[in-house]
Amino acid sequence: MRPAVLGCLLALLPASTADAAEPYCYRGVVTAYVRSEYGPTTYDGTPIGTSEAIAAAGWDIPLDSVVSVEGLGTYRVADRGMLGPGHIDVAVWTRQEAYAATGTNRLICVRPP
Repeated sequence: MRPAVLGCLLALLPASTADAAEPYCYRGVVTAYVRSEYGPTTYDGTPIGTSEAIAAAGWDIPLDSVVSVEGLGTYRVADRGMLGPGHIDVAVWTRQEAYAATGTNRLICVRPP
């Protein structure tokens, strides 16, 4: 394999376990999806009807990370989607909640598992 290609592939791997466990915050995009329009389970197998506050995240945020979203609350990452880096998509019960939750430039704090 060519060195440049190998270097690009290695950059996609997660950081060391010690680095990955450090909490971090950033400003990013938050959207929401209605649980009743999805299902029956999330990417990790959690039933979509759980009372637990759950969210989907881009592939750069590990499953089971805990994310705190400014103005919305704290969620466990249990789902994936067609989301870019740092994008959080929270699970809500109604379309009204989904519209209210959607926004850019929200403070998001991530605590990896």
